[in-house]
This record gives sequence, structure tokens and C-alpha cells, in this order.
Amino acid sequence: MKIVQNRKNLFLKRRGSRPAAVPSDFYLTAFHENINEIPILREARAVYAYWANAELLVYPEERIVGFFNADESAGFHYGGTWVKGKGEIADAVRACGYKYLNPNIFNENELLQIEAHASTSTWFAGHGVLDFERVLEVGLAGYRKEIAQYSRNDFYVALDTVLDGVAVFIRRLATIANPESAAVLTHIAKNPPETFHQALQLVWVLHLLDNNDSFGRFDYYLRRFFEAETDRNNAIDLLTDFWCKIEAVEEIQNMTIGGDYSELTRLCIEVTKELGFKGPNLCLRVTPDMPEDIWTAALDCIGSGIGLPALYHDEMYTNALIRSGVAADAAANYCFAGCSQIMIPGQCNFANDIGMFNVGKLFELSLYGGIDPASGKQVGVKTDTDFTSYDDFYNAFIKQLEYGCELQASMHNKDLVERGRVDGFALRSLFTRGCMENGLGFYEGGAAYNHVQLEMIGITNAADCLYAIKKAVFEEKKLTFSELINILRSDWSDAENWHEYFCNLPKFGNDHEEVDTIRTEISDYLYSWFNLSPGPFGGFYVPGEVIFTAHEHCGAVTGATPDGRKSGEVLADSVGASQGMSKEGSTALMNSVLKLPYADYLLTSVALNMRFLPDMFNTPRSREGIHALLRSYFLQGGMQVQINVCDVSTLKKAQENPEHYPDLIVRVGGYSDYFVRLSKGLQDEIITRTGF
Repeated sequence: MKIVQNRKNLFLKRRGSRPAAVPSDFYLTAFHENINEIPILREARAVYAYWANAELLVYPEERIVGFFNADESAGFHYGGTWVKGKGEIADAVRACGYKYLNPNIFNENELLQIEAHASTSTWFAGHGVLDFERVLEVGLAGYRKEIAQYSRNDFYVALDTVLDGVAVFIRRLATIANPESAAVLTHIAKNPPETFHQALQLVWVLHLLDNNDSFGRFDYYLRRFFEAETDRNNAIDLLTDFWCKIEAVEEIQNMTIGGDYSELTRLCIEVTKELGFKGPNLCLRVTPDMPEDIWTAALDCIGSGIGLPALYHDEMYTNALIRSGVAADAAANYCFAGCSQIMIPGQCNFANDIGMFNVGKLFELSLYGGIDPASGKQVGVKTDTDFTSYDDFYNAFIKQLEYGCELQASMHNKDLVERGRVDGFALRSLFTRGCMENGLGFYEGGAAYNHVQLEMIGITNAADCLYAIKKAVFEEKKLTFSELINILRSDWSDAENWHEYFCNLPKFGNDHEEVDTIRTEISDYLYSWFNLSPGPFGGFYVPGEVIFTAHEHCGAVTGATPDGRKSGEVLADSVGASQGMSKEGSTALMNSVLKLPYADYLLTSVALNMRFLPDMFNTPRSREGIHALLRSYFLQGGMQVQINVCDVSTLKKAQENPEHYPDLIVRVGGYSDYFVRLSKGLQDEIITRTGF
């Protein structure tokens, strides 16, 4: 598309010429002036001061406008209020905000698991999706009228203040934008949008002020505006400019499309392919009757090598939400945030991605009676270290899992309440249904739906390890359990033959019934345990296997394991096989994953990373084979799949000469990124993934 390329060229031309950010402390000063107010009000006044005064950046050729060019000394992100620098004011503000894993709220057992990176948390308070659909329907003025219906206590004063801040920010942009954009901004500051341009601009403003997280069902809520736009070239140009704004942020920004398909769905995919950027993190809801033109666009985009879109089994997610108690209309409107975390847009706080449950580390603890060999501390529950049967060892492992699950839920129930106690989450409280009606903030249980989502890392490793112990120690009696432990303690040193033997034992991802059964049993235990565990605001725990980059740092703290993995190496990627261990082809890998019991539970997602060689997309016959494979996977109950299209030689060349491959994109753990920006550990992990 020439329109897309022209817009891309304008973006690339200005990309390296951004002026230096202007130092400021508007947020810090306002927060300190209101330090004795309730958290949501002091935060609302602080973000208002920032939005109303901080330096802005608008380029003359932009049609979708809005960026800050300020170097603030403090601000709010979804990990809480952050503060740079020192001094009395900075220290006072810092003391008020959320403290990551505050040791004062956890007991000794919880702190031990946190320290060992077994059951732990992430620093931020989860992803979110604002109520874009309703904002586009009623506009900012509609929210003003709704707030006015409630008594004037501090909570509603805070919501009003946030709304004032949004409007002031829009009006400030209008004063420095080109005439076309200024007219658009002036309209949406007071009225609901009427045109595609106005709707896109309002969505961008709220997305920017919400710290650039997730757009929700983009093609769904914008469809009526797009279809009313008679000039398709104009619409494509606007869409492309919007995509360039996303690229400029350089963060993971999720966008869900599909389920209900339109021309806009197809254009979202085609613009993504034509631009060749790493985002938006496009998630395509796939139904059995998805139109062929959408399939064609999706396969074209995937085949270009950018790893987008990822594909999701629409019915499976909808049904799981309905079974969990979500109203049918809300469930049908689900979307994704972050990498692939499920959400009800504008109606939920699912604390997405807030928990990190290191199953690989918990397995390691079961080898040593609950003692962490890295520290020598009793991190897990005390269990035996001398086993007479595989069942004895398996039961010890389950005891470690149960203990870890209990601590994971306990620490997060405390942690989530603590976040709501010290921070206000003002913007999300305004634009999430239920908060205003209930008079409760986003982290006080105000949202219509509340769950707690966490990710589980290393289940595949644990399954491969259990099979290895079962086969080598208790069935074939190749060595004793204590001999295996000594080898692991030495990190396979002077044990090359044993290392080769354990590496070559059957692994998950090859349609091997016995290994797959073990993997299924562990998954079923964890999915069930967490779904039955209540959260602090009325929901329950929603586990998943969308691990972002967590398999790297969770592996770094986990010693050598019986699957042949050496100490500190990355753990298995999401729901797939361990790196390089899927040796029987793509169908066998999918068959292994299809045995897992995810259809019976509410999960955030179980992400299946696959890598195909570029030649597979270059001929009609092989491409049709991939199309048929994906269709079959979903018809048989597959949940999610994301595809890298690249070859090992190119990846290795990019690792050796990164300056020659700045635009090489790969799929990581639920998102796409530029290969050369990844750590060497993640690069190596992607290189060793099996290609088909």
C-alpha cells in the first residue's frame, strides 16, 4: 500500500530527531501538596498537574497526536507512584506509594519463597483495558453527567479531577496541533466522537494517559466509525498514523481483533504487515467460520516474519468466562492485555500477570526436601529425601506444589489489598464499570469482575524431570536417587555420558503418552487449585502459561534438573516443549498440547510458540498445509498459537552482527520484539526452538 509506505517514511524520518525531554516535577509537587488526602484524590490531583503542565510533543505531519516530552521527577505507572532523586519532598512522596513486595506485610514462609523466586510477584499491578466502547458512545461529557449523580465525597471529587485532567490535556494538544487535528481535538474535548478520525484520537489520548497498555477490541468498537468513513484512503492513512504512534512508544501494546469480522479487521492485519513493526501485539480471535480473506491476511502477515497476529480459539475463551459466572454478553466481548492475558474490557480488574509461579524451582526444592541448594534455607515444606518408589517422589513434589500454591495465594491476597490501600489507580477507576457505581477504586474491588491472574513457568521441565526419574531411577535402575542428586549438584560436571542419556530421554511435545500424561496431571492440579482459590475482591485465581520473559530469570535461579538442563539455563517456553526437544514435528507437538486440560478451567491463556522455516510460506502447497494444520488444531480444541517464521542461520548472523539486523522481529513469550534488543539468553532460547 503506497499510503502506508508514505506514512511510514514520514515516521522514520522524524524518529531519530525527537528533542530532549524537559525536566519537570509537576506530579511530585502536586502529590506532596495533597499528601494527606485519600490515595485516589492525591493521585488524581498529581496526574492533573502533570497532564495540565508537562511539555508536549506534536509533529506537524501527524494526524493522530499526543506525546509527552517531559522528564518528570515522579509519576504514576501501574506499579504505583515512582519517584526519582532524593530530598525531603521526594522521600515523603516515595514513602506513601506502593513498595514492591513490602516485607512488612508477609510472613517468614512467604518471604523465603519470594527470596528464592519460587512463589513470587511482578512489580506492577496488572494490565488493564479502559472502557473504550462506552467512552466513544457517551464522550467525556457523558462521564461528567454520571459523576454528578453521586454525592460529592472525595472519591467522586477524584474522578471529576481526572476527567478535568483528560479534557485539559486534549485542549492543550489542540493549541499546538495542525488545524485538522486541532478541530478534531476541540470536538472530542466536549462531545462524543462522530468520525473515524475523532474516535481514533480519543482512543489514543486515553491509551497514552493510561500508560500505553491495551486497546481492547479495537476493530469492534471502532467499526461503526470506520464504516461511516467514505474515503478508504483517508481511513488507511489515519490507521497507519495510529500504528506509528504505537511503534514510537516501544512498549508491548496489546490489540484484540476478530471474533466479529469486518473490513477493518482485515485492514488492521494488512497495515501491520505493510509497516513491519513489532506491534501492536495483535491478537486474532479465530472462529470456525472466520472468512477466508481474514485467514489470507493473517497468514500473509505471519509469513512476513513479524510473529503477528497470534491466534486464539474464540469459543473456548467465551465458554470459560461464562462458566466462571461472567454474563454472556460481557464474555462475548472478551479481549487480551499485555501478552495474552484475558480481560473483560472496561469491566474488570483481573490483576493480569501479577503472579509468577516458578514450577521449575518448586520441582528443584522437591529434590532436596524443601531446602533451596542455592541458599541452604528451608524454603519449601520439609519432605523426604530418600525415596523407595516413583510415587513417593511424585507425592513429595505435589506437597511442594501445594505449599507453594498456598503461599502464592496468601501473599497476593495481602499484596493486592496493600496496593489499593496506598495507591488510587484514578484513571482506571474512572473508566472501569462498577467503580463509579460502587464508590470503590480499581484496587478496592470496585470493578464489575475481579480475579487474580498469574503465570506458571517450568511445568514442562517438571514433567520431563519426573519422567526421567521414573524411567532412570525407579524402572531401569540406571542409577540411584542419591547418585542423581550428586550429579545435579555438580551441574553435570564430569558426567557427560549421563547428561547425554538424560537429554535423550522422551520429552513433552513429541506425542509421547507417558510424558504427556505427567504434564497433564501437573497442569490439572495447578489449574484446579488456583481456580478454587478465592481472591481478595470476590473473584478467584486464574492461572496461565504466557511467560513473557520470565523463563529466563526463573531459570537463572533454578539449579540443574534431571531433564538435562544445566544450572541457570532458561526454563521451557510457555506451554510448549523444552528448547530443541520437539523432535517429532509440528503435529506431534500440537497433539501433546491438545492433551492438556485447559478446556475445563478459566485460564489467562496457554501460549504455544511454534517456529516455521520461511520456505513453508513461499509455496501455495506448503502454505495451505500450515493453514490446514492451524484449522485442525483449533477444531480439536487448541487454545492459542503464535508463530515465528525464521531460520537459525539468520538468527545466528543477527546475534553476531546486530547492527545489520535492526528490524528482525521474533515472537518471544506472548509478544513480538526486535531480536537484537533481547538478552543473549532469550536470543539463545529462540535459536534453539525447534523449526518445522
